[in-house]
Amino acid sequence: MSNSIHFSRSRLRALFRGICASTALLLAQPAQFAVAQEYPQKTIKWIVPYGPGGASDILARILGEHIGAELKQQIIIENRPGAGGTIGTAALAKAPADGYTLATADNSTLFNNWHLFSNLSYKQQDFDYVATTAQLPLLLVVNANTSVKNYQEWLGWIKQSSEKISYASPGIGSPHHIAMETLSDRENIHMVHVPYRGDAAAIVDIVGGQIQTALVGVANARPYQDDPRVRFLAVTGSSRLSSMPDVPTFAELGLKDFQGSAEQGIIMPAGVPQDIINRWNKEVAKALEIPAIRERLETLGMYPVISSPDEFKSYVNDRAKQAGEIIKKSGITIN
Repeated sequence: MSNSIHFSRSRLRALFRGICASTALLLAQPAQFAVAQEYPQKTIKWIVPYGPGGASDILARILGEHIGAELKQQIIIENRPGAGGTIGTAALAKAPADGYTLATADNSTLFNNWHLFSNLSYKQQDFDYVATTAQLPLLLVVNANTSVKNYQEWLGWIKQSSEKISYASPGIGSPHHIAMETLSDRENIHMVHVPYRGDAAAIVDIVGGQIQTALVGVANARPYQDDPRVRFLAVTGSSRLSSMPDVPTFAELGLKDFQGSAEQGIIMPAGVPQDIINRWNKEVAKALEIPAIRERLETLGMYPVISSPDEFKSYVNDRAKQAGEIIKKSGITIN
């Protein structure tokens, strides 16, 4: 009898311990779930590595306003311009990997700067790639005094000229500069690069005839769409622009896989919890699907691009390799 009572008490103690353990596990799971759901609990900082008023700044402010409302937290845009985007990107690399600091990234910070600068304080592995946001197509333009009317005539004009033709870009190492060097390499043509202080200044001088040709952003080129002093010959990207349906893409003209567009995306410091990255990716995609936002961006020459974090990272790796090859081949350097 005593043995039976002793056995029952042992069983009861074991059962009690099992119940306690199960209860603790059940309590822990909602707690962990709650931690994930609590983000964000404070203001989020969005670093733009360029000055106010440009495409990167405008895009961040449009998305930041909408996503901040969705997350029920303020998103502060912090402009950190300088050195081709490296100052702002370096600031992001030093930030805590807690999801409360992110940054705009473009061709320079995603692909080109790794090969243009020899003394960067950060590595490509220091960042997590969160979401793509937009593609900014570039237009090949030429002054009308050249009598060039289409892309094939543009190629012939450059190849047959007794002197090297000069082309403009917004600056050394800019997406426009790298794209034109890539185009020149693909078509086996040679031109002289003339860096300007921005895209708008370049198109003004093309219209005025001070320089003859360039790849320029849609937003800066659009005001001259009907100006007889300039012609639009081709556009980068996978499809024609709805606002310029008569301008063919480079792919249509036979130049397949020419990656000439400027790109925009969002990065965070490496090590941010995956659920936060996924949340941001989802919120960005939702925002870019809103017709009013899409229309506003397209008015500014920016066309929404949605991808997963893994797709974004794979794309960055591919483009960084391509950029490295053309920068080395062209001898482009900043320091």
